[in-house]
Amino acid sequence: MTIKFSRRRIIACAAVFAVAVLVPIALHAASSSSTLEACVNPGNGLMRLVDSSTACHNNETRVTWNSEGPSGPPGPKGDPGDPGPPGPSSGGPPFVWVCTPAHLANGANNTLSHLYVFNGSGTTANVGVNFFDLGGTNLVGVTIPGSAPATPYPGETGTNTVPLATHATRHLAWPIPNGAPDPAPNVAFTIRVTSDQPIVVGANFLGGGFMPNECNLLPK
Repeated sequence: MTIKFSRRRIIACAAVFAVAVLVPIALHAASSSSTLEACVNPGNGLMRLVDSSTACHNNETRVTWNSEGPSGPPGPKGDPGDPGPPGPSSGGPPFVWVCTPAHLANGANNTLSHLYVFNGSGTTANVGVNFFDLGGTNLVGVTIPGSAPATPYPGETGTNTVPLATHATRHLAWPIPNGAPDPAPNVAFTIRVTSDQPIVVGANFLGGGFMPNECNLLPK
């Protein structure tokens, strides 16, 4: 006798098996401990899930297994994530401007140089101006070489600041130092302007028309 099974009947049987066996396994695993127990009939291959208090029939064999297997090896490294948003300090204070060069190389005269600091913010800015020599020493208060009468460099020492009202302009003026021979001691090479509010800095370093006026916001 030849028995023929239609494709539809085979699929239906498989579905019934999945519901009868796999679904109880999943439900049991979700509601019990990590160890699963079942009774298997070696004659027909049927298996039924049981708990530890249920005995298997005489024609069945008890089997147990863990619902969670051992940890697998680490997976491959994932792709780098997108850059995060800027932090709260990026683009914020302190705002640092740098003006350089701040003297006329190999030159000397008593023509005044000028520095202008404009507070463009809506609140009072705390501004510090520092004159640095070639090695980074703050020259504030040091006598300007060649100045007559003797004049000290203006500005602040250390991290000291002075208040600058909103939309106000701070103006500093000083004689051009004697830069000969270059580099001469106590000659300002760079001026740094620091503020806790957005500012704009400009300069007019006079030296017979030959000195560039370079003041730029220092990148963060």
